[in-house]
Amino acid sequence: MFNLNASIIIFYRKDSEDRERNLKILLDYYHKHFENFQIVVEEQFNLKSNIDFKSYPNVLHEYIPEIEGSWNKMKAYNEGVKNAFHENLIFNDIDVIFNPYCILESLSLLKKDGKKVILPNDGHFVCVKSSPVNIFKENLDYNYLIELIDDDNYNQIGYHNENIHIGHTQTPGGGFITKRRNIFNCNGFNPNFIGWGYEDDETLIRFNKMGYTVCRLNINTGVKRPLFHLDHNDAERETNPYYKINENILKLVSKLDSKLLFLYSNTWKM
Repeated sequence: MFNLNASIIIFYRKDSEDRERNLKILLDYYHKHFENFQIVVEEQFNLKSNIDFKSYPNVLHEYIPEIEGSWNKMKAYNEGVKNAFHENLIFNDIDVIFNPYCILESLSLLKKDGKKVILPNDGHFVCVKSSPVNIFKENLDYNYLIELIDDDNYNQIGYHNENIHIGHTQTPGGGFITKRRNIFNCNGFNPNFIGWGYEDDETLIRFNKMGYTVCRLNINTGVKRPLFHLDHNDAERETNPYYKINENILKLVSKLDSKLLFLYSNTWKM
């Protein structure tokens, strides 16, 4: 097992059975491969769950105030940061699996330069379909996921077979690793985002402009280091009624310089 020395922040809403399955996979994955960590699960929708959070060591689970008809991942992240007791923070979507060695490499880089925001992957978004997800649920072996990838089609956006689908090669989502103090210095995450859409893009753009360099691991090593996305049903996409508002927030942040961003970032309470 690897010594992690980090808090993992997870936002959860049970809008489908797949999400509960994926959260349990993620919890089991960290507990199988790592030690010396804390997991903070911030849940938006308080629906009956089959997960016994108390059975997991070092897991803090709490409910955040519900938003009628929607959810707020950024507000949940702010609560998670305040509940974290490690200085190293890993933000991990419930449907995303990172290579454990990439997590460790990111933490090593962060030790050398504490003002980085590190994406622990090479940008490839590889969606794993339901059948192999259920196999992974039992073995929790990252190498099994790597073996699903067809080398000849790794860089082909839109490629799919019975096991995987290549969604992006430069995805900004899924999660990142940074220091707790960096989040506080930016007054946390932007809670003006409601539901799905653009919140991950805004986070990285704003943090980068405010002096916390966003970077990936070295992608020129010839080693595949994708972000694996665990398939799920009932995903809210552009049907979000707040989608256009979210887009406008991103456009605003993209235009503001660093000085104005510090002022803008203090218009909300973390």
